[in-house]
Amino acid sequence: MFTDCKARLELFEKMKQSRRMEIFEKVRAEYADFLPAVLWKLTGDRELFAEAMQNALLIMWQNAEKLRGEKAGGYIYKIAQSANSKAWRSRIGKNGQLPKDHAETGKNPGDDIERVELAKKLRKAISLLPEKQSTAIVLRYFEQKEYDAIADKLRCSNAGARSHVSKALAALKNKLAHLYETEVEK
Repeated sequence: MFTDCKARLELFEKMKQSRRMEIFEKVRAEYADFLPAVLWKLTGDRELFAEAMQNALLIMWQNAEKLRGEKAGGYIYKIAQSANSKAWRSRIGKNGQLPKDHAETGKNPGDDIERVELAKKLRKAISLLPEKQSTAIVLRYFEQKEYDAIADKLRCSNAGARSHVSKALAALKNKLAHLYETEVEK
């Protein structure tokens, strides 16, 4: 009798895990564009984005049963915020300081400021591009997608995807060159 109960319990656990996997995969597919877009806007950094994405997927897995229904989008957004916070906390530590193994000796603090400012200008310039170009450039260089995936997302041909990326690069080059010339004149 005891082995029968144990077998039933194991079967129940397998069914529960199978159902969780089904829900998780469905929600992950449904929010495949939304979650990375929110996380990228929150983090603005490739390493933080990757860590936050891992955290978000883990939280989604742990709470898969809660992700059903109309309020799933709001819950996913909260998960993205929590994952972003956790990624930042792991980077800067509980005391608000970078861990010693992340601190680089002999590094000019002005370089970090310049890099952050350049990243802000780049994000601003990307946001000013036409929608298909900005989407194409983000997919290609920030999300490391192949042209086939970009074409699917933009609902265009492979050549069209390449064209959008190329035009976006040319526009960014001009915008950033103009910004650079403006700053040099100051």
